[in-house]
Amino acid sequence: MSSKSLLRHLVSAGLLVSGGILLGRLTGFLREVAVASKFGVSQDADIVLFSLTLPDFLINLLMGGALAAALIPEFKRSTSKTSDQLFLQSSLLVGAGFCLLVAVLIWNAHHLVHLFAPGFDLVAAKHAVDLLTLVLWLMPLTALAGISMSYLQSRNHFGIPALGTFIFNTTLIIALFFFVTDAGDFRILGGAVLIGGLLRWSSQLICMGAHGMQWTRPGGWLISKDLFWRYFQALAAGSLILVLPVIARAWSSLAGPGGFATMNYSINLMELPMGVCLGVLATVLFPKLSEFFAQDRAEEGEQLAADGVLWVFIIAYSVVLVFTCFGQPLTRLAFQWGVMPAEGIQGIVLLVTIGITALPAQGMLLLMTALANAKRDTKLPFYCSLVGVIVFVPLAGLLFQRNGLQGIMMALVASYWIIMAAQIILLYQRHQLAIIKLPTLIEMSKALVTGFLLLLPFMWIVRTVQLPLLGSLGLAVGAGILLVAGEFLVIKRYRDYIIHRLGFRTHA
Repeated sequence: MSSKSLLRHLVSAGLLVSGGILLGRLTGFLREVAVASKFGVSQDADIVLFSLTLPDFLINLLMGGALAAALIPEFKRSTSKTSDQLFLQSSLLVGAGFCLLVAVLIWNAHHLVHLFAPGFDLVAAKHAVDLLTLVLWLMPLTALAGISMSYLQSRNHFGIPALGTFIFNTTLIIALFFFVTDAGDFRILGGAVLIGGLLRWSSQLICMGAHGMQWTRPGGWLISKDLFWRYFQALAAGSLILVLPVIARAWSSLAGPGGFATMNYSINLMELPMGVCLGVLATVLFPKLSEFFAQDRAEEGEQLAADGVLWVFIIAYSVVLVFTCFGQPLTRLAFQWGVMPAEGIQGIVLLVTIGITALPAQGMLLLMTALANAKRDTKLPFYCSLVGVIVFVPLAGLLFQRNGLQGIMMALVASYWIIMAAQIILLYQRHQLAIIKLPTLIEMSKALVTGFLLLLPFMWIVRTVQLPLLGSLGLAVGAGILLVAGEFLVIKRYRDYIIHRLGFRTHA
């Protein structure tokens, strides 16, 4: 495949995944808006958000991207029949294991509440335990969907997996808007969680059958000791990264009623561009990187990773600039509904303004983790994540005492940048992969200056013109598109490619 054909393939796959994830993230925010409008920053909001986020955290802690990191390279190296067998065996093993685990967790649900939300009083803790007994069963459904997603992505089918979050969130939104009226309806919400998880998994199974999946009885055992080992290493690395925002939320519960919810809303607002734009790049590039390294095409893999780092930087930097300029109206548009107070909005704005500066590091961290996994080196992300946790825990504790919730967010930002720096160093030391070379730094510098200059007129408009919320949203979207386009066009090879494509279409 030529470089231009590869770029077209990646762009089309990226747009497909981005569209699906965008729908998922937007419905995720609509879900947050529904919770905020129903419960504000009250104790009931803490209970609902805690019960919705804990299963996600646990499934990511125990599985996360580790299944994809371990299985996609194996699927890429296997024949179609062997891949089908591996999928079935993995599903049986993972499904049974997670069902057993959920039974144990439900038995100890009160300990989970005390561990992850130590600031809850007795009444809040009891309600949280009751809701957890339902929503924890989401874990086996999500784990099974993770295996089917890995299978589909290894076959370059990205659309249906990308819509999984959209399907799940839409189910919850319907429940929140039409069936949950007060705190007494928590169990209705728990049932909606399970229905959403089942619909997400079923949609992927239907897609697999439509693309020729052979539903035959599993044959000889294909899950090797090496596959297990790489899975647990990738799991450990991903789990440590996920621990950071969870610890941040837990400490936030000590700030009093609404502290947990405020931190949760802020982290989710920060994760919107992470999932819609930056996470897409790692998702799309990972199968192709695995293919390059499996075929001993290391030079192509290194160049693709270097391009990916530049793409991540341009998009993340543009988002940081846009939120710096439009943070207040964007946050109000997302959360100023129902019973959400004005001081709650201001608290979220302050936290996100600090946290958004970690976005370039988070995006590059995801991409470099995908690169290490494609090299089948799952130890490297683990070592780097461990460094980040070791830094974050004492730093967050210290800054929380001095600056409250803002201190926790500062520690989170510092930890992400440290993890990213550690990954850059270890990728070079262990694999001689220098993905940020002088030409890339020069291109980043051009994008840095271009983005800042393009933002200046928008900063002037925001300071001199009183815009309605929807007007601010439209202007923010326009600024984001202009910044990303300008930063790409200032780089010669991308400018030449776009001119060539436009010229080709003109003569067609």
